[in-house]
Amino acid sequence: MHELLVQWVGYVVPWIEALGIVVVLWGVLEAFMGLAQRGWSLATQRTVRKDLGAIRLAMGEKMVLGLEFFLAGDIVQTIVVPTWNSLAILGGIVVIRTVIVYFMNLELSRGAKLGNA
Repeated sequence: MHELLVQWVGYVVPWIEALGIVVVLWGVLEAFMGLAQRGWSLATQRTVRKDLGAIRLAMGEKMVLGLEFFLAGDIVQTIVVPTWNSLAILGGIVVIRTVIVYFMNLELSRGAKLGNA
């Protein structure tokens, strides 16, 4: 049974991490399109529809969500196949990602407050 679970995790974890990549790329593409629209509006001297704060906020939300998918994949893999080495690596990854996500959420909440003010 454990071997079947290990094999199943070997197939599932890359899909979870791929989903994280898709979400991050979605945020990057959305931000690029927002910047392109903003640049076009400025170049043609039309009213700017997208402000930079909204673009940053949307991209930041997608990046945080993508990081959560990466972390979920690492956690699932470590739970099924725990070794001291994988636990140490996971611990380091969790600390680094937690710090990144904390500061990104701080920036996002600041941006959301500024947008609502």
